[in-house]
Amino acid sequence: MRLAVAATVVVAVAACASNHRMPVPIVDALNRVPGELVDVEAGTVDGMITIVDFRADWCKSCDRLENMVVTDIESDHDIILRTVDVGDGDTPVARAYDIHGLPHVNIYDRDRRLRQVLVGDDTIRTVEVARSLRSD
Repeated sequence: MRLAVAATVVVAVAACASNHRMPVPIVDALNRVPGELVDVEAGTVDGMITIVDFRADWCKSCDRLENMVVTDIESDHDIILRTVDVGDGDTPVARAYDIHGLPHVNIYDRDRRLRQVLVGDDTIRTVEVARSLRSD
């Protein structure tokens, strides 16, 4: 009898889990150590427009950009922000993603394809470009 009850509970929990997606955080850091190599594409989410902000703690423009993007996308339920701390200078993640200037943003569409790269002053258009991908 206990085995039948336990099996029923397992099936019920599995059914509930398959019907409900876990909420996706609006903002999440992809690396925990500055400069550490990460798989940026693995940080994108199918069905969501993903902004990847390559940044560094010393970059004041990066701070302003991140604050602006977070404020602008708070009510957008289909756009998320992922941050990557590139650290100082020539780090593994900076080399892997060809980061030569900050701020640097990669924008991925709902199918997880890289659609736009913005660097420096062009990053002011980050949210505008991300929202334009909705119609694709």
